[in-house]
Parts: sequence; C-alpha cells; structure tokens
Amino acid sequence: MTMSDIAHVIILGVDGLRPDQINALTMPNLHALKQRGVVSSDHRTVFPSETRGALSALANGARPESTGVLGNDFYARSGGGRLAGTDTIHDWRYGEAHYAGGMVRTVNLSETLAKAGKSFAVVTSSGQGSFTALNWKGADFGQIGFNVRHPQLAFPHDLAVDITARHKVPSTGFERGAEAKAIDIFVNSIWPARKPSASIIWLTEVDSASHLHGLGAEGQLESLRQCDAAIGALLDWREHRPEREAIAVFITSDHGHSTSSRFINLDDAFKAAGIRAATRFDDGIDIIFRRGRAPGLWLRRYDKGLLQAAFDALVAQDWYGASFTRAIEPGSPLGTIEGTLALELTGAAHYRAPDLYLNLAGDDEPNEFGIPGRSVCDVGNYKIDVGGGTHGGMHLAELTAVLIADGAGLKAGGQVITTRTGITDLAPTSLHMLGVTAPDTMTGRVMHELLDHGEVVAAPVIEEFTATAQGKASHLRFGRIGSQSYVDEAWASPATMVSNQSTRLVGSPAE
Repeated sequence: MTMSDIAHVIILGVDGLRPDQINALTMPNLHALKQRGVVSSDHRTVFPSETRGALSALANGARPESTGVLGNDFYARSGGGRLAGTDTIHDWRYGEAHYAGGMVRTVNLSETLAKAGKSFAVVTSSGQGSFTALNWKGADFGQIGFNVRHPQLAFPHDLAVDITARHKVPSTGFERGAEAKAIDIFVNSIWPARKPSASIIWLTEVDSASHLHGLGAEGQLESLRQCDAAIGALLDWREHRPEREAIAVFITSDHGHSTSSRFINLDDAFKAAGIRAATRFDDGIDIIFRRGRAPGLWLRRYDKGLLQAAFDALVAQDWYGASFTRAIEPGSPLGTIEGTLALELTGAAHYRAPDLYLNLAGDDEPNEFGIPGRSVCDVGNYKIDVGGGTHGGMHLAELTAVLIADGAGLKAGGQVITTRTGITDLAPTSLHMLGVTAPDTMTGRVMHELLDHGEVVAAPVIEEFTATAQGKASHLRFGRIGSQSYVDEAWASPATMVSNQSTRLVGSPAE
C-alpha cells in the first residue's frame, strides 16, 4: 500500500494512560492491538507534562516553545496580573483577545486540513479546554466537533442537533459511560455524515480515575477496562467497514502518571526567605508562580538578584528535583543562574515561559499496588490525596506515553520501534499519510519508522546534561533523533564528585 491509498487517519487518545498498565487482563483489546500492529516503546510527551499543553502540541505538531500553551496554566505578561487558564472556552477566547500573538502561536490540524479541502473531526469526553485545544477554531474552518460532556460546544450546528436527538444527549452532557458514548457518536453519526479524513477521539476517564483512586487501585483498573471496551468497539467497527483497508488508527496518550508521595507548599520556602510571592500579582508581590509538579516562577520585573534568591530558597529544600532558567548564552546547556540548566533544553522556552522552572523530586519506588514511580507535588494543583496519580513534571513515568498504531500504511505483526517518538510527531505523520503538506509551524517529524516500507531511522543519541551549585546537581536526559530531541527525565542529586558536564552516547542509557 502507498500513502495515496490512505484516506482516513483516526487518533484515539486515552488521557493519562501509562504504557506499562496495558495488559491482557485489564485492557485485552489494546493488548491484542499491540500484537498485530506497531508499537513505539519510547514515546514521549512534552514538558510540562500536562493535558492542555500536550494536546496543543498534538494538534499543532509543535512543542510549547512554539505553541505558547505552557501546560494547564501559565503567565502571559500581556494578559493582566493573574495566571492564564486553559480550562474553559472562555480562557481560550480571552487569551486570543488579550495575549500578545493570540492564544496559540501555531497552526492547528483543523486549519491545515480545511485549507487542503479535507475534513477533520474531534470527539471528546473531556473538559472544555481539552476539546478546544484539539480543535482550536475548528468551527471557523467548517470542521466538526462534539464534546459528550459539554454538548453546547459542538459544531456545526446542524450536525450537533442531529447528534443530540439521535443519541439522546442531555443538555448537561453524559457523565457515566462517556467514553462509550464518544465512540458511539463518532461511528454512528459523525462518520456517516462526513467520513472525516482525520479524526481525534479523546477519552479522559482514565486520567480522572488515576488522580482520584491512584495507579493500580480497583477504581482506576475499572476505568481502564471501560476505556478498553470503548477502544474495542472502535476497532470492531473499523474491521467491518468496507473502507477498512484505507483507515489507519493511532492509539496514544498525552502523558503518564506518577504517584503523589508527599505534598509541599512553595509559600513556606518563599516566606522563610523573605520573598513576596503569590499566585497573582497583587500589591507588594514580586513573583507570581504556578503550582503543581513543575512550578514556574515569573518576576514582575527581571531582577537577577531576586531570581538568585528564589533559586537559593528552592535548591535548599529536600524536595528540589532540578531547575531551569534561560540559557546563559545561545546554545549553552547551562542557565543564567549557576546550578540551573538551560530552559531551551526542555522544549518550553517560549517568551511566555517562566523565569525559572522547578521540577519537584521523585523516585522509582512502587506505590501500594506495585506501580513504580513516586513524586512530590505542590499543594493546590489537583484535588487529590497522597497516593493519587499526578503528572506535570519530568519524571520518566510522567513523560512516557502510549503510541500503538495499526492499519493502512503502517507496519504490522507486533513490531516494536525503539527509537524516540513524540506527541508532536502525530500531526505531521498524519498529514504525510494523507498527502497534505504540513505548515512551517509544525516542528515535529514524520515517524517514518512506523510506516510500512518506511525508511530506517538510526538509534537515538542519548544526551545528559548536569549543572551544579550549592551541593545539588540538576540532571536532564533526552534522546535525539536527527534534530529532534525528546525529553526522557530530569532529577537532582547530591553534587559530590559531579561537575557541570554533558555526555552523549548512541542507544539506550545503561540500566
């Protein structure tokens, strides 16, 4: 089969799904797909490893340094004295009107496909912000969107009215069984009406259950089973379509999860150092910061002395897990503050980026259900208990995501690809398969190694950078494929016998 024979690409996303939780008992349909399709064993999301920034990266084929959507919240200096949200449609429209350059600085699949004369559909069981990130301005380009939890956001209106009536969608949306409803609406209404060239179906329930119950708890496992049943329904539908040989399916996730092992409060460290910091710029506040797994600090006015004082307050804590500031000079791996690494290494160095990013500490210990990977989290980001799932930082468990592909134009037979692939590569790969030229703003690459008869891609070059100061060392490791880099993890260690350095090797790092 050639690329010209591929007429449809479907991306089905499972929010927060870890690859190591896919097994024959809990997710039999997805496990079986791994045996007959092609799998990327080292698929990565972007940093911060949060949903709205990751979904913007997916649908725009570019990292946060290009899209300007830096996770679930960030500070846009042109937008007032509070953090910019991404949770509601109002947040996105406000950003479009008030932030320099608009809310999103890159070109979405909705616009790209419309200009190529092709249709695009997004169906989600997610919040408003995730739906909007995936299909930004889709209504303006005549594309299709339906959110089974927030049906009032749907477009076009004639199709939305038909879907609402046919599927008996309540005005308040579906809560229970929303993932199955999303698949049902796609296969029984959207496909017959438009047969979209590209589609994204996004299911959020696993992420919610991971936060609420914890990784490996029965409540989370039940969510995995229900999500797998919805995936099975989509795969069964494709198998019985007359055009099945022209349909490619990608199953992916936007991030993984670690287990929250401890909650801390940045306020305590700042107050002890006499630094006036808050989550909004009120009178007398010098630093605004975002909470979560990867706190960011923005200064009201850049002051290297104040930034140094903030770093000093953070690096002294036992929950310090690496930090990043702007590069001391172009191309340097070291940040402007001694002991920090260059923010540019993370793929998040947009002009909206904080003056300092902090990764909170983690380890590889198992939780009570035997799932490895624990992390410290700042209070106030998610309403979860200790032991609940968390993400946003640079733990390997958070940055590692799922990528399984099957169908038209793709390798088969359970092949495992061990290069590096990323969430930013899905859009350019899908466009390549559909014969559409990607816009210049798409900086991800075409994953040729997943394609049937695709060219061989060399083993990744593994690079590790270290910066030391005040008895602590910040480490960052990533894999590089050509000019593309994929962040693997970041961590901190005692600086004993460690100096500022960089190392490079081909292949996987030693265990």
